[in-house]
Amino acid sequence: MEKFLVLFEEAAQTQAEVDSHEKACEQARLAGLGVFPTDSIISCTGNPRVVLLKLIKSFILDGNLVALVACEPLIIKLTKLQVEPKPVNA
Repeated sequence: MEKFLVLFEEAAQTQAEVDSHEKACEQARLAGLGVFPTDSIISCTGNPRVVLLKLIKSFILDGNLVALVACEPLIIKLTKLQVEPKPVNA
């Protein structure tokens, strides 16, 4: 999970450079990330894939393609994760 937090933080920092720290922190919080007062990403609530999708959605709604591109390493990392199917109760 630590690697994901680093990647989420890089995406949020890119958003902060383009827009503002306050907005980047707010978007991160709304996506499900815990943000320390120093703007560091400290936790991820729930599934990282869902959090990533929420973060991407907020970047797209703002029209911030630079921050969206910063999510690319996260997208690649998350698509390579093995997903174990849930057992089907028959």
